Amino acid sequence: MNLLQRFRLARARRACALPLQQRLLHQPLPSPGARVADVELVALDFETTGLDVQRDHIIAAGWVLIRGDRILMSTARELRVRHAAAAGVGQSAVIHGILDSDLDDAGSVESLLETLLPELAGRSIVAHGATIERGFLAALLRRLGGVPMPNPFIDTLALERHLVEAEGGRVRELHGDLTLDACRVRRGLPDHQQHSAGADAIAAAELLLAQVAQLGGAERVKLRELR
Repeated sequence: MNLLQRFRLARARRACALPLQQRLLHQPLPSPGARVADVELVALDFETTGLDVQRDHIIAAGWVLIRGDRILMSTARELRVRHAAAAGVGQSAVIHGILDSDLDDAGSVESLLETLLPELAGRSIVAHGATIERGFLAALLRRLGGVPMPNPFIDTLALERHLVEAEGGRVRELHGDLTLDACRVRRGLPDHQQHSAGADAIAAAELLLAQVAQLGGAERVKLRELR
């Protein structure tokens, strides 16, 4: 962990009023110079009611750990989340297929954080289009007295754009060239169940490992090359 990371962790601990997160902020973050082969990452995906972090809500979260060049399938989890003050899933059900009735037995946002935060502590976070996961997690933590996660984020969408353009290619984001499915096809990966938080987390993890292989493999590639 470098000096800047130590400073960010210390600043986050001072600002944090959420006891669970406060304890976890003592775990060191991975060094940017660490090889992928030597660290654990966590791939994360949220299904939400929309894209506005202030108005919309997380209704499902999925994650899985990556150790070196292996996905630890036994760690894969998916949790659905019920917000007491939320009006319901609305039109977002057309995208993710989760209905209001599917959330009748879902856990609270507090129970989500109790399960998820220990998995994130001390690890880089992998997500496809990581703005969603970073933004919704930060907003949720702030509402409960916490602070945005100081963990490094690895965005497989941004990384795919870099890889394609580095080879002289062109991406048309508005044409869907950087969707998770399109990126997986480009890397020779099979179809996956779309719009399931757990399946999408695994799909993002598989995509990252394919991208790391393109860059030279987990034994050579360092975390700083993935950002």
